Amino acid sequence: MGKIYLIRHGETDSNLGHKFQGQMDLPLNGTGLAQAQKMADYMAEKQIDAIYSSSMLRALMTTSKLAMAKNLPYRSLDLLKEISFGDWEGLEYSDIQARWPQEMYNFLHCPGKWQPPHGENFAAAMERCRLAFEQIFAEQGHDKNIAIVSHGGIIRLQLCLVLGIPLDNLWKLSVYNVSVSTLSNWNGSLCVDSMNVADFLAKSLEAHVI
Repeated sequence: MGKIYLIRHGETDSNLGHKFQGQMDLPLNGTGLAQAQKMADYMAEKQIDAIYSSSMLRALMTTSKLAMAKNLPYRSLDLLKEISFGDWEGLEYSDIQARWPQEMYNFLHCPGKWQPPHGENFAAAMERCRLAFEQIFAEQGHDKNIAIVSHGGIIRLQLCLVLGIPLDNLWKLSVYNVSVSTLSNWNGSLCVDSMNVADFLAKSLEAHVI
């Protein structure tokens, strides 16, 4: 029985400023780098056989800390990139609310119906999550312990996929920066052992929900 560790990237300036970053390829800030090291220290005693990462910079910077701690290579996958928020990327919540009030209402209250202008909806992104799982299991089998570093939106969708949670309940799942959610893999049948574990962070290294 393998373990799957779903890990969110560390903090970016857009996280700190409550901006939608989506597929904007932004780096970790200083706090994010410190968070990533704390996560790597936490994972040091856990057996890891393979590491996968979103191909986006903030995820790769987080992954590199884990890979160095475990002395393992890692593979990046475009399938694990964050959801594309289209025209919302780089904007603050208040700006989006003013310009797209109905779309913002759908995003917050019925995300299954949400479609960002020139972006990707949650159903399409969930299909990417399913394909990413299929690719990883095809390459690694079902008995290895695998770390997958990605994004808040992607991890929520992965958890919805495993638990059969409707997309409209997406925001009932919290996913903090560098939090670790653990799945058990019973020959391809996944179950959730823990979610959003981030108590290894010092109080001075807060983690953002979105």
